Amino acid sequence: MSFGLLIIFIFMVFWRPQEWLFPWMYGWPVLDVVVFASVLGFLIEWDQGKLRIDSSRPQYFLLVGLFLAALMSHLANTYFMGLVNHWMTAFRICFFGILFFSTMTSVGRLRAVCWIFVFMAAFMGIHALLQQSRGYGFGGLPPVMSWRPGLNIRVPRSQFFGIFGDPNDMGQLFATAIPLSFVLFKRRSIFGFALGCGAFWYFLKCIDATWSRGSMIGLAATIGILLVNIFPKRWQMRLLAIGCLAGLLLLPYAGTMMDESAMDRVTFWGEANWAFKTHPLFGVGLGMIREYISQSRAVHNAFVTCYSELGIFGYFFWFSLLLVSIFGVVRSKIALQGIRHPDAVWLSRFCTWGLAAFAGFCASSYFLSRAFVFPLFFLVAMLSSVPYLAQQYIDDEEA
Repeated sequence: MSFGLLIIFIFMVFWRPQEWLFPWMYGWPVLDVVVFASVLGFLIEWDQGKLRIDSSRPQYFLLVGLFLAALMSHLANTYFMGLVNHWMTAFRICFFGILFFSTMTSVGRLRAVCWIFVFMAAFMGIHALLQQSRGYGFGGLPPVMSWRPGLNIRVPRSQFFGIFGDPNDMGQLFATAIPLSFVLFKRRSIFGFALGCGAFWYFLKCIDATWSRGSMIGLAATIGILLVNIFPKRWQMRLLAIGCLAGLLLLPYAGTMMDESAMDRVTFWGEANWAFKTHPLFGVGLGMIREYISQSRAVHNAFVTCYSELGIFGYFFWFSLLLVSIFGVVRSKIALQGIRHPDAVWLSRFCTWGLAAFAGFCASSYFLSRAFVFPLFFLVAMLSSVPYLAQQYIDDEEA
């Protein structure tokens, strides 16, 4: 019951019908109602012993700590209105993360969320391609025209609604959906692989419609993770480390290849870092970094945005959630080797493709501003559930 309601919540986050299909619904707290209903369902299932909250899992501690850090980012600066205006943003993200993580109790549920991601990305892709072909998409929304200094032309960049109103965020979802398209079915098959390849081609066209360089970087990171998995397992961690180190070493030489837009982003990062140095422990306050950036522009880097707004204290919890998710999946993939249960085999496949999706999302987030968006925490909950799902099959194998 509670999981079904949370699936509706995820669907509504992507679909945003109140902003284009049913405008009379705009302003209604639809998502809050769905979450409230899912909480009631969770309490009923908890009372019946079907669900439980295991306090030994670090994700609960990290999500609660992240919420407290968001509050402290304003309390430390004695900015009461900032607290009033932004506490709900942190509460929704963290509370939903706890609820969603607690209900991910089976491989079937994990696969259902993969279906939602891919299906809604494909739905948005229709909208993106319509904007390119006929000049407007769903609800009559036109693409945003953007100047490209390198090409010296204005290009139409497809956009959606809500948190995907920025073409970069829309492209990021397309890049994330590509690897998830290969794990939609429980068993490997020619049909499933062909569907994944078709989705790959389709989402590439959708990314192209957004003209998002950040999404292309995310796609490159996704492909890099998949290529590493081709090599023997004893080489994989070394290759990942070498790849990350090579990327960092190339950054100082990227300046000569940057256009005006990219150089602006580096300037914004510097301004955000200056703000961080003035408030290093608790940051400048959740949602407040634009006050420190020229013309109130976005920072265009989720990592810089997070530590500049929440300081070292909040960044510890946020970044630890990402690391715990990644390490849990890597260890689960190793532990699942040799287990022949169909669900365990699928879960092992998801470790590879899910990690690729998460790596692509995080890589593109290095050039996008949103550190507190639901899709990121959807992925965190999905990957965080993998070790606990894998443990069921590991225990059965040992027994």
